[in-house]
Amino acid sequence: MAFNKKYAGLPDLDIAPDIYETPELTDGSTLATATVRSSSPFQDEPANPDIDRQRLQPDQARSHFLPARLDARDVDFSDSIASRRKSYKAMSRRRQRREDGTEVLGDVSDEEDESLERKLARLRREAEELKEELATRKAQRNAQSDSAGADDPGEDDDKGELDDGVLELSRALDSLHTFSRDGAIPVTAEEILSQKLGGNIPFAVHAAKQRNEALHGSSQSDVPVGLLSNAAAFDARLTLLEAALGIPNTPIFHSSDDNIGPQPILPTLSHLSLQLSTLTSTLTGPAASIPAGPSQAHSTVTTPHIEALTTRIRKLTADADALSSARRRATEAARAVIAARIAAATSDHPTSTTANTANITTATTTTATTEAPPSLTSLTATETDSAASEQAAKIQALYTTLPTITSLHPLLPSVLERLRSLRAIHAGATRAAEDLDALEERQREMKTEIEMWREGLGVVEGKVREAEEAMRGNVEVVGGWVRGLEARLEGLGG
Repeated sequence: MAFNKKYAGLPDLDIAPDIYETPELTDGSTLATATVRSSSPFQDEPANPDIDRQRLQPDQARSHFLPARLDARDVDFSDSIASRRKSYKAMSRRRQRREDGTEVLGDVSDEEDESLERKLARLRREAEELKEELATRKAQRNAQSDSAGADDPGEDDDKGELDDGVLELSRALDSLHTFSRDGAIPVTAEEILSQKLGGNIPFAVHAAKQRNEALHGSSQSDVPVGLLSNAAAFDARLTLLEAALGIPNTPIFHSSDDNIGPQPILPTLSHLSLQLSTLTSTLTGPAASIPAGPSQAHSTVTTPHIEALTTRIRKLTADADALSSARRRATEAARAVIAARIAAATSDHPTSTTANTANITTATTTTATTEAPPSLTSLTATETDSAASEQAAKIQALYTTLPTITSLHPLLPSVLERLRSLRAIHAGATRAAEDLDALEERQREMKTEIEMWREGLGVVEGKVREAEEAMRGNVEVVGGWVRGLEARLEGLGG
């Protein structure tokens, strides 16, 4: 046998011919003949524990994979990486061994010993499969509707039933999520918000109320309980509404002493915008001024304007101080005159008293001629007593209502700020309602115009049909005339 040249360069290649040796046959030998084996250059390897020399057990492998069920529909087994590949799904069935030794395979859904984690994973996987199946059906339905043109009423019914089933499943999942978070009766998100808004006052409001009662002590004994409870409930509902809107996510405090909770966001943003615009315009001039808020979109504050405002404020402060000192001097002069008159009326020496009164009047006239009003010098003792009693009654009434004002002081600022923010929200809602009304009015007008155009198109179509019929009749009449002329011409030509 000729040796192939392409294997000539390989190392350790034996090119000697194969020789098979057999022993010579002997007639008297009773031993079995054996092939003479040449000694192998390789020694017998010892047993390696890393090599598994056990034979395969087909029956055992078949019994292992028997309860598994594979779903290979729409599976791409190619090596292409151009698109997202879809793998097959394997589902295992439960195996039950009877007393006689036979095994029974259970249903796929019959998994009594399934854990919560496996159930959650299975539901998530089935939800993804349902989403993909819905997308596939929607694409097929769109393709069929584009090709066919008319919709099948049976398909519409199936689509409606499928939508109802998906909606019911979504509600069940929402209720499951709510039940896992709150541990209460499963309800929807809208019902949870309604229950919170219509429920009792939260614990924080009760704690603030008890803290205020501990601070004020017995001064709240005359305060009506219904007013405080209504104010606290209103504050709690506003807080829940802001929490539902996402406002308390950025707690902003007006001062270091204000630790009652997050403030309303709209007035706070307006206040911060005004401060930032003033600071920016003060540092960089009018070129970098920014609008202060929605109501001050076109107002700018410059450095000269701030200086003018500062000067005016100082002037007003000085005028207020001067007016207060003038009123104080006039009041003292009036009291001195009244005291002198009372002393003159009750004294036994009217001459000296009159002289003293004249001296006091002369001394006070020089200081109170320009400041004191003329009505103060003409007051009598009776009018002074009545004014004093009236003032005392007013002060007593003020002290009576002081506990109520003090008890409502922690709640009133936050309530007023929240009312301002609600006013802004209601203003936006009003504008939105007006825009919706305008859109509805425009829609009605467009509908009326469309009806008019439809009527006009109907009239035009009728006129066109009449014109076509008249033209068709004229064509028939003219055709008869032409045929008659052709017959006459043929007769003349013949």
